[in-house]
Amino acid sequence: MIYILLSVASILAILYIYVELTRKPLEAFAYKALASVSFVGLAVFVAMDKVILPSLYGWFLLGLVLGLIGDLVLALRPLNDPKEDKTIINYGITAFGLGHVMYLFGTILESEFYLLSLVIGIVMAGIIISGSYVLKFQMGKSRIPSYLYAFLIFFMIGQTIMMVSIHGLQPGYLILMIGAILFGISDLILAPIYFQGMNRKVLIAANLLTYYGAQILIALSLFFI
Repeated sequence: MIYILLSVASILAILYIYVELTRKPLEAFAYKALASVSFVGLAVFVAMDKVILPSLYGWFLLGLVLGLIGDLVLALRPLNDPKEDKTIINYGITAFGLGHVMYLFGTILESEFYLLSLVIGIVMAGIIISGSYVLKFQMGKSRIPSYLYAFLIFFMIGQTIMMVSIHGLQPGYLILMIGAILFGISDLILAPIYFQGMNRKVLIAANLLTYYGAQILIALSLFFI
């Protein structure tokens, strides 16, 4: 059953990406909702299959639900006045940022807090801050929320890398680490789309493929942990 749900989530994500690339905002909103609900559903099934809901599953479910909320918020951008663009982006960043806090809580409770992961978050945030000025990102009031978000996501990525480093190639931790890294790559691709107006289809496709790959793998990792 888990692999059927995995296939459904993957197919819905691909369908959404196809519709998104056709530049049809209303249809894209509907397909995005289905694609995002599917990775939450995958995690819910895993949690039910485990019978007991340990802390890790609870925190990750919250993180995935917040990702769903963030997806729906950001899908409203093309349906609203361009003047509201940065405000909508900030709401989306808030939802995803809180989602990464949930993932962080889950990884810390599952393993432990690693100081090096915090260092990774700080260093990567510093690199991204510097890069945003070098590349002249037009961030407006999204600048500070974006920097805080960058810290959170790479802090979370650091946690998963340390979990694999300490505990070895345990399938669940390895899948989680790959998902986390894909999440970071997705957001690095998203930055020039949002803040430099680089709306090329190849960038949008790469962003969405890595993003949905990330969320699906994070949900799937729970099956193996």
